[in-house]
Amino acid sequence: MKAINFSAVVLIGGTSARALARDSICSAQSATEFAITYGEPLASYVQACAGPPNGPPINQLYKNTALATPQQTAIVSPNVDTLYMNQCYDISRRDIAITIPEVDSNRYYGVSFYTPEGDNYLNLGTLAHTKAGKYLLTPAVSSTTAGEIVAEPNSTYQGTIYAPRTLGYLLIRIVLKDQDGDVKAVNKIQQGFSTNTIERCGKPIGPELNSGLFANISHSKVENLLGLIARFHETVPLTNDKPLLPTKTTSELLLAGIGRNGSYQRPSCVNLAEAYKAANSSIGNYTRSLEFVKKLSNGWVMPRPSLIGTYGDNYKARVAVARFGYLALTNDQALYPVYLGEFALGTNESYTLRFAKKPPVTDVGFWSVTLYNLQKELVSNSINRYSLGDRSNLTFSDGTPVYGTSADVPFDILVQASEPPANWTSNWLPSPNTPGSFNMIRKPRALTR
Repeated sequence: MKAINFSAVVLIGGTSARALARDSICSAQSATEFAITYGEPLASYVQACAGPPNGPPINQLYKNTALATPQQTAIVSPNVDTLYMNQCYDISRRDIAITIPEVDSNRYYGVSFYTPEGDNYLNLGTLAHTKAGKYLLTPAVSSTTAGEIVAEPNSTYQGTIYAPRTLGYLLIRIVLKDQDGDVKAVNKIQQGFSTNTIERCGKPIGPELNSGLFANISHSKVENLLGLIARFHETVPLTNDKPLLPTKTTSELLLAGIGRNGSYQRPSCVNLAEAYKAANSSIGNYTRSLEFVKKLSNGWVMPRPSLIGTYGDNYKARVAVARFGYLALTNDQALYPVYLGEFALGTNESYTLRFAKKPPVTDVGFWSVTLYNLQKELVSNSINRYSLGDRSNLTFSDGTPVYGTSADVPFDILVQASEPPANWTSNWLPSPNTPGSFNMIRKPRALTR
């Protein structure tokens, strides 16, 4: 049995002499590496929002009324103690009115807004003490209010949300207090959420969210990505003051062949394969560096809280998080500890995950350990259990409940494929039946600090 404690060697990458020599010959080469890093998360947005027949209808709120299963793969690393509602939104031509109902203040829910690149620019919900009512989502007109919610005088809306992109993603999460018996109660809450498009005066802003936006321009995967970046560059509203994109970012994209006309033109000196290879290596080194991760203990690490959810011009952090889990929340909503090593089990092997005590959370906070395959999808098992956490029937070694008692001593979670002895059943998290590697993610929400 392999024992792992929850109580996280990293490499720091540098710039090679070869890269410096190459850049002195073709400055567009390094700009292309920059553009690839900047825009790689858009590939995840394509997967989520490519539209019919493969994707969801645009500007329609989809309400998932059942818990996630291994057959559902649209959301990467889904929670199984949460019901989702999601919408690929387009406010290039119309605004959107969002209705939020009254929700019990003792239940965690979050209404999260994302750019296509995965920036979590705003969160409403329990932790924000959001009032019930209607909210207007519209493109930003000023850099000072971009990504913010503003209470407008004499408005019929509780607030106006100024989106930093005309396209984006809305994701609503409602936690279950009881993983097994609370689904109907959450379904009733879901009925109170709605979205509706509202006519807006003025010219359209940028492209519509349709299949043409995702069209391939080449047989090259990298060139298609750069073309996608060029088209999505048009979704950044032109504000009446400071531009939303930093000047350096705009100039680097322009040097890479990406302008504001929505098209990509490869500079003649650029080698796309080399640019992708260099960008991928740089991102990999950054992901493993202490600049990005914070070491915890016993082989566990965590992306530094200040570098997750909102990224500013730190595009390496943005793509590193997108590779780990697209649509991550800001650190006031969630933390994401991960194990630095590889989880892998052979036949008749198991892990024990030891907790020194109950993870500290706020009144509406919660935590869970969820098991996924290497594609970050849930793993089928005989008892349909994909996660364990504070709302599970966990027990101490003597059989008394972990939650529902005042005791705060160590407890274990058992991870293995085969059914364990009866005294382990409540704390058993099934692993894949086929020996090999898998993922486990510990997801604390609203921890006490």
